[in-house]
Amino acid sequence: MIPLVFLLIENEDDRLFLENVYLQYHRLMYVQALQILKQSQAAEDAVSDSLLSLTKKIYLLRSFDCNKLRSYVVITVRHTAVTHLNRGKRERLPGDATLEEMAGTAKVDARLLSHAGVEGIKDAIRALSPREKDMMLMKYFREMTEQEIADEMRLKPVSVRTCLSRARKHLTQLLKERGESI
Repeated sequence: MIPLVFLLIENEDDRLFLENVYLQYHRLMYVQALQILKQSQAAEDAVSDSLLSLTKKIYLLRSFDCNKLRSYVVITVRHTAVTHLNRGKRERLPGDATLEEMAGTAKVDARLLSHAGVEGIKDAIRALSPREKDMMLMKYFREMTEQEIADEMRLKPVSVRTCLSRARKHLTQLLKERGESI
């Protein structure tokens, strides 16, 4: 089955060239991705993303002999698979956090939720990036859930959790720099 990514290529000669590359190397690409990702669907996704990358380099691919072309295709799919693997690691669920991370979060949460020092915390929140500031205000002052924040900001809940985690770390750092105990 030929991937749909080939429909994006307007030039017929380029489309046929890349289809031939795919037909010649698709099994090799899949095996390379599967070795890195260890999951069939993830490997298929990596191959598709690699093909998308290769569509942008057709002029370069045409200049390669068959050995160099094979190497380029393999390197592209390996890099794409590693990127997918690293992206998956970054998108950990909060339950995957270490005890140290959870303890730090609990300290900041307790401090934010207490009314003592609220003005100092508000000043520190104002120093955060606009996105982090908005999320912190929604979470701790408007008392919105992560799902409500995600809906309002048109994000995925995992993105909200990640941003809130980073915002808490930045806030902790700002408060320490200002000499406030956490």
